[in-house]
Amino acid sequence: MQAEQALLRGREVGPAERPSLHGWFPVTLQHDPARVWWRFMGEQRFTAPFFEDSLARQTAQDRLVCSTPWSALDDLPDSVPPAAFIFHVSRCGSTLITQALATLPQCIVMSEPPVLNAFFRLHHHHPEHSGGTRTLQRLVAALGQRRSPAERHLVIKFDCWHLPWMPLVQAAFPGTPTVFLYREPGEVLASHRRQRGLQMVPGLIDLSRLESLVHRPGDPELAPGDLDGHAIRVLQSLYRCGLEMASTQDLVLMDYRQLPGAIWQELPQLLGMPCSPAEREALQARSGFHSKHTGSPFQGDPAPPPGGQPFLPTSERLDEAIRCYRQLEQRRLARSPD
Repeated sequence: MQAEQALLRGREVGPAERPSLHGWFPVTLQHDPARVWWRFMGEQRFTAPFFEDSLARQTAQDRLVCSTPWSALDDLPDSVPPAAFIFHVSRCGSTLITQALATLPQCIVMSEPPVLNAFFRLHHHHPEHSGGTRTLQRLVAALGQRRSPAERHLVIKFDCWHLPWMPLVQAAFPGTPTVFLYREPGEVLASHRRQRGLQMVPGLIDLSRLESLVHRPGDPELAPGDLDGHAIRVLQSLYRCGLEMASTQDLVLMDYRQLPGAIWQELPQLLGMPCSPAEREALQARSGFHSKHTGSPFQGDPAPPPGGQPFLPTSERLDEAIRCYRQLEQRRLARSPD
């Protein structure tokens, strides 16, 4: 929530200065009083690795903020319907996919927009105030507003801890393809050991919805500072939840090892997005660089330092995540035409 509030640092604009919400994008919600908070992006495209990174590129004088009643979501500019939703377990190539798609002018790509985190948090704790699928539909429409005639495909990537909300997303947008991207759990943990995500540090974000789905009575308390123990529990929750979703929802399963080739070989067909040879070359070119450090060629994950921690710790919890991963792979390979 603090990160969302930080995005609202800017000059607040009143209704007289904004004849419409064209070029304004929702950042967060509040329900008491019921308001939506917006940032102005004008015609600037969202091409940075994450939603907030695109906002951060603005100069201080260009950072304009406004708030409206929730009813303003009913009166929005023309929007592009979602072409695909991406869910993931983190550190598995999802940002590379969105970065590659963002190179194409026909794609609007929203990578982990914080307003959806605000909505899911509100719906979890105060469902009577959230508006359910109707609010979710309106927020997605606001994120997918069309600012160019070329824009025809909206792709939204969710945060990894939003995985339990997949059924709500699919209920709001039946028929929209949903990709679930995952990776061998030991490799995910190794990546977080090098640079831990917010969800891997206890108390930084609200994981109560994810944890409530997989909580096991009698779990021992973790020692203070046991970051690996916390990370393993989060991974166990993500993989168990992901396997459950794959059992009950219509998903496109994708393993990290299919990347980067799947980006230009499979995704265009999934999105119903014919690509010219030049556009396929653009997807392939972007896929050769680091997803989050856009100017650095990607040369694979670094090896652990001599004497450093091994990639795969011995843990019953990680073993369970590995079992779920293997079952996901069995499902994916069983569906594969090859």
